[in-house]
Amino acid sequence: MGVFPMININNAVQFQHLLWDRIMKQAKIVVDATCGNGHDLLYLVERAKPNCHVYGIDIQERAIQASQSLLEQKKIDSNITITFLHNSHDKAFAEDIQENSIDLIIFNLGYLPGGNHTIVTKPYNTMQALQLAMPKLVKDGVITIVAYPGTLEGYEEMKQLEYYLSSLNQKLYNVCHWKPINQVNNPPQLYIIQKR
Repeated sequence: MGVFPMININNAVQFQHLLWDRIMKQAKIVVDATCGNGHDLLYLVERAKPNCHVYGIDIQERAIQASQSLLEQKKIDSNITITFLHNSHDKAFAEDIQENSIDLIIFNLGYLPGGNHTIVTKPYNTMQALQLAMPKLVKDGVITIVAYPGTLEGYEEMKQLEYYLSSLNQKLYNVCHWKPINQVNNPPQLYIIQKR
């Protein structure tokens, strides 16, 4: 094994960490648009530099509480501010997040792990959130989206997401799609948007 531990390259959640790690070295504003149980949010906060502002959004109060509880258990730099928004991600970008200089926005679609599986992200709300979020990125700012095609709802959301993203103006945004190609059971896939 080399000097640096290798990530599991067929895992979308781990693979996106390569991007996050680079961005978090200088990020000033970061948004977790689907904070869930708080694991991605914690990953970002632990890598945030002083004076970074991090937003955690979720439509479920249970998710907000779980994220807050997880962060309270860890020693977080007091120079990092965290704002939790109990709202859908589209409404949060429309009503709550006013900054137009966001460095990183992350989405982890689907349902809350360990929660009610009937409460899932919806394609319409996700596309609305993206339409509102993309103009708020700084130049070279990034959005990562992990989609879960292993369920019928997740597959449909992913296909609509891909259709929408493929129509974005390439002069304004770079868009990439990463997926494992030799894995069974429709593993998660990663979409990356970078503002030009």
